[in-house]
Amino acid sequence: MIKLNTICCFLCLFMLTSCNSWLDLKPYGEVEQDKMFEDEQGFLQTLSGSYLLLTDPAAYGQELTIGFPEEIVHYWRKRSEFYEFDYTNVDVVSRLEATWLQMYKVIANTNLVLQNLEGRNPDDFDYYNLIKGEALGLRAYLHLELLSIYGPVLKDGGMDKKAIPYHEEFSNQTVKLMTATEVMNRIQRDLDSAYFLLADDPIKIYGRDESKDKKDYEKVTAPEVKGLAFSYRGCRMNYYAVCATLARFYMQKEDYEKTLKYANEVIVDGANIFSLVLRKDVSGSSKDVMFERELVWSLYDSETQEHLVNVVKGNDYSLDGDNKDYIYTDARSYGTNEDYRYNYWFEYSKGTPAFWYCCKYNRTYSSTDKSDQTPWRTIVPMIRLSELYYIAAEANLKINPAESYRLLNVVRKSRNISNLPTNIETNAEELRDQILYEYQKDFWGEGKLFYFYKRLFLDIKTREENIVASREIYELPIPQDEIEFGDNNN
Repeated sequence: MIKLNTICCFLCLFMLTSCNSWLDLKPYGEVEQDKMFEDEQGFLQTLSGSYLLLTDPAAYGQELTIGFPEEIVHYWRKRSEFYEFDYTNVDVVSRLEATWLQMYKVIANTNLVLQNLEGRNPDDFDYYNLIKGEALGLRAYLHLELLSIYGPVLKDGGMDKKAIPYHEEFSNQTVKLMTATEVMNRIQRDLDSAYFLLADDPIKIYGRDESKDKKDYEKVTAPEVKGLAFSYRGCRMNYYAVCATLARFYMQKEDYEKTLKYANEVIVDGANIFSLVLRKDVSGSSKDVMFERELVWSLYDSETQEHLVNVVKGNDYSLDGDNKDYIYTDARSYGTNEDYRYNYWFEYSKGTPAFWYCCKYNRTYSSTDKSDQTPWRTIVPMIRLSELYYIAAEANLKINPAESYRLLNVVRKSRNISNLPTNIETNAEELRDQILYEYQKDFWGEGKLFYFYKRLFLDIKTREENIVASREIYELPIPQDEIEFGDNNN
């Protein structure tokens, strides 16, 4: 149960001298609502606080990137009882509860923004649609994530089972568990609203990076408001992030026509903003191992070094070199050690004991001067362009497998590996396996593979064995307090 005894928001301290503008987030303390929302800047600052909350280690700052979703699919050597799917273990229970609580804290923050927008005149805002669209899109995204983690397997009657609560108000009131169908209906409503509200998102014109130096965008009275709204749209729930979330959503519903509609908005319509990694990105001394040009939405986390980089260098996050070889070079996936991911995402520690670790979050800077270390260098990926290619490939399997084949090869080429053999060009079953293999290769350290396995209710493929899919593995328990205090025992 989410208890909101005080209004505690994380606000942005906007500094005109900082190249990071709204990204320089600090805890601002307890603030009364009427003061907090007396002007548009307060709305934007409160909304910006949601992104900071998401970088907490219990959420995407660590747990939902390199944490338990990765352990369940056996990316790492065993480091906790998640590896054995023992969800009654006290440490496992504690981690699941911490993630649940942190995600709903962020949802509460979005609800605080939306609640205070009610009854306000949109004409009093320069960016009313932007604020409301972001808040609705973020709320929907997080509920879809929670449903994917803690909800039932949706196949074979799962849509009618109790899943999670959908929080739509900033209050102390408990919300009963809803069925997956009820949750999905609310997600769709919020995403549809966000999609239309963000139709004129500045990202369409100015891209995802800093835009404060652009001379031709709309002038507003307060420069700090302009900076909060326009800067680094790629680090906010932008229009294309909503499209990508809609593609994920409709893939869950197996509505392939709509899946392709929204996936193609990112792949085709957003082609001038997002593209797959290029050879030049990984050559030279300053390698972009995150493939940043692909990121449709990412979080700026100033603590990436502490939350992720230093953590995966520890022995707890060591990985089996044979498992790395299996994923990237196995004959079944038509892999090769020429793959950029194989070559640039892992390093070997020669300590005692020696081990491999994932270095995807490492950064190489051209200068030690912090002014050169732009926000795009301390980021956590949320939605990657390659995922949209894989989603579109999957959506085409039944209607046009040759297009699935083409899409997979576009991504493979960007990773420096050859096309799939032509004899599987129209083999939908074989192509689906290849989509899985590319998910395995692409999302190490990003937490996304677990969702793919669960959605399709697939066996977990490892070097040693195939772990048979079961609801016991994929349906993670929600906190007991939520059941007891939320009157959800029946």
